[in-house]
Amino acid sequence: MKKIQKTSSLDAKPKKEGKEQEQKEEPLPFPNARVVNLIRKHTGKKMLKKRVKVEMNRLLGKICADISDRMAKMPYAFLTYAEFLEAAKPYLRVELTKQKKKKIIATFRKIKEDALTMAIDLEEELEEE
Repeated sequence: MKKIQKTSSLDAKPKKEGKEQEQKEEPLPFPNARVVNLIRKHTGKKMLKKRVKVEMNRLLGKICADISDRMAKMPYAFLTYAEFLEAAKPYLRVELTKQKKKKIIATFRKIKEDALTMAIDLEEELEEE
């Protein structure tokens, strides 16, 4: 009788060829699962390509590195929350700018409504004369 050799699935791995083998990806700065969970929290159940996940992770790593470099340039031996805020200011301004834009748009809409109301009132007064 012939003995049949069983090979486990681990032994029968296909060899990677071409670019995949040549490209050794550098490690990501943050756990990928945590970054994906943060993305999904805001995007819902939309499908995400691997590149989106990886690039978001890298972007967050670059932002963290930039803020850290800014804090390293500060003359203090002990860094506090105030120094962090100062270093992160360029990134925090983006949100403030969005909030300011929303307030300005709301103000303009209110002015527009007031002007319309005043115009209607003025037209009514002119018709009465």
